[in-house]
Amino acid sequence: MKNKILFYSSVSNIELFETQKFYKTDISLLKSLGFDVSVTNRIIDFLFFWKYDLAFIYFFRYGFFVSLIARILGKPAYFTGGIDDLDITYATPKRYKIQKVFFKLCCFCSTKCILVSTTDMANVKKIYNGVLPKKVILSFHTIEVENFLCSNPQNKGNDFSTIVWMGGEVNVIRKGVDLALRVFSELSTKYSEYQNSMFIVIGKKGDGTDFLVELCKQLNITEKVIFTDEVDETTKINLLLSSRYYMQLSKYEGFGIAATEALAAQNIVINSGKGGLIDSVGKHGIQIDINKDLKKQIDNLHNQIQNIDSVFLKAGEQYVIDNFSYNLRKTDFKRIILR
Repeated sequence: MKNKILFYSSVSNIELFETQKFYKTDISLLKSLGFDVSVTNRIIDFLFFWKYDLAFIYFFRYGFFVSLIARILGKPAYFTGGIDDLDITYATPKRYKIQKVFFKLCCFCSTKCILVSTTDMANVKKIYNGVLPKKVILSFHTIEVENFLCSNPQNKGNDFSTIVWMGGEVNVIRKGVDLALRVFSELSTKYSEYQNSMFIVIGKKGDGTDFLVELCKQLNITEKVIFTDEVDETTKINLLLSSRYYMQLSKYEGFGIAATEALAAQNIVINSGKGGLIDSVGKHGIQIDINKDLKKQIDNLHNQIQNIDSVFLKAGEQYVIDNFSYNLRKTDFKRIILR
């Protein structure tokens, strides 16, 4: 068995392989299949052909150069990850054209392209004139569902939460955290049951935090919003288990792992339905049209929340168990890589 994998993503800091859940989960899955996994953010490392047997590559841009080197050296190259800029409704025309070229280059050099959402699959199909390349396979991201299951949902408070990396202002806007805070502000102002609610923003602080703090001042909700900074996995799970509402109003999501985790924890997942959220939440949350006036949707949102019962929340939990359990992607990897 060729068992040495060199795992690549163009991250700025190699520590992100440990802190970003989708990297950490896939690395764990590969190791559980018997692979010896090394991680790198350097393209040049793939020139050292004796150090790896196959390349596992995250994202369809700089990964092309990795796959090109690997294939020239006779190594298999597997791609995965979301493709935000291949969605024409989200990306600018320039970014869309660039991503279209890079995806085709990556696909050409790949052994397999493992996509993580049906939206990405549809977007890829469009650029190939409706015919999906045989190299392209769907395998959803997964979570360790049992860690998030809520045994006492009746004990939840009335708080809101979201998870986001706040290293840059661009990312918090893409993730719709600013929109989520506006929705929270409207709810807590208009309806008495939310007057004592808190909004917990979970994730590493950075330039994006400054932007959100200023927005909180403008909305007069500073005392109601908590920025936790980066937390460990246990703390994150406990926060999701204690919150009642989870906000994910992203402009686009490659998949939406955090929303899936919140759904498993029986949160009411208020989301935009963009990109991979169609899969990760499906019909088990409440959708807001982020392209329309948010204030005009508050009454309808409140009414939908009032109509949600324990049966609906339990169905969301079961949806996660059935579709995004850890072993499902492990089985996919076994079938694709160990064929």
